[in-house]
Amino acid sequence: MPDLEYLSKAYFLLLLLVARLGGFLTMAPFFGSRNIQPSLRFFLAFLFGLTFLPLFPAAAYPEPGTLVQAAWLLLKEVLLGIVLGFAAGVFFSAFAVAGQILDLQIGFGIVNVFDPQSGVQVPLLGNLLYLMALIILLSTDGHYLLLHALWRSFEAVPPGGNWGGPGLVEEVVRATAVMFVAGIEIAAPVLGALFLADLALAIMARTMPQLNVFVVGLPLKAALGLGLLAVSLPAYGLLLKALLKEVENSLEAILLLLPPG
Repeated sequence: MPDLEYLSKAYFLLLLLVARLGGFLTMAPFFGSRNIQPSLRFFLAFLFGLTFLPLFPAAAYPEPGTLVQAAWLLLKEVLLGIVLGFAAGVFFSAFAVAGQILDLQIGFGIVNVFDPQSGVQVPLLGNLLYLMALIILLSTDGHYLLLHALWRSFEAVPPGGNWGGPGLVEEVVRATAVMFVAGIEIAAPVLGALFLADLALAIMARTMPQLNVFVVGLPLKAALGLGLLAVSLPAYGLLLKALLKEVENSLEAILLLLPPG
């Protein structure tokens, strides 16, 4: 005869695992893409939950006394997964930030495309660089790094455990600040060349007033910006590897700060 009490605990433990996995897959790069249907994302969370379930002794996890307690435990797991997914994906947004800065300087700021990743209108070059970062992430097995960090989170905070140690918010804010700094660093070479182009156009406008710099400057800056961007694309692979290391360090720091102490 099956042990109904054990099955009940195992079922709730599976819900806790799926809740954290679902929150993570919703925010993590690639897994959180809108191209991945919510049903497929739920199936992945359920599949990973079944994989992790035998690694946790269900008998050691007490059942919640009330429905409110169960909902609170599930909510904590979802929020923890969202925090981990956000910390992993925020660095990849640096490429989108760099592309948005370049769009404004080159003149593509008014050209927006519908991004299938986020479902909103994004700058043209920002979308290009972000998709390129995702391709490099998958080609270098970076998604395994994300899944490993997710498993480490279960070691740091067991399912249903308390989390939110001191310094956790500061680490998430630091990761967000690094995203903006990295975005500026990525766009810096092209920005420097565009600044020199603006300076040259300003000198030409003063020396040759009959020259319409607005007509000349727009195609010139577009050709210069796109040319330099094409030349510097191989270097973005090295930048992404550095960002992956930063993702690993940030996730490791967050995992150390998760226990409440």
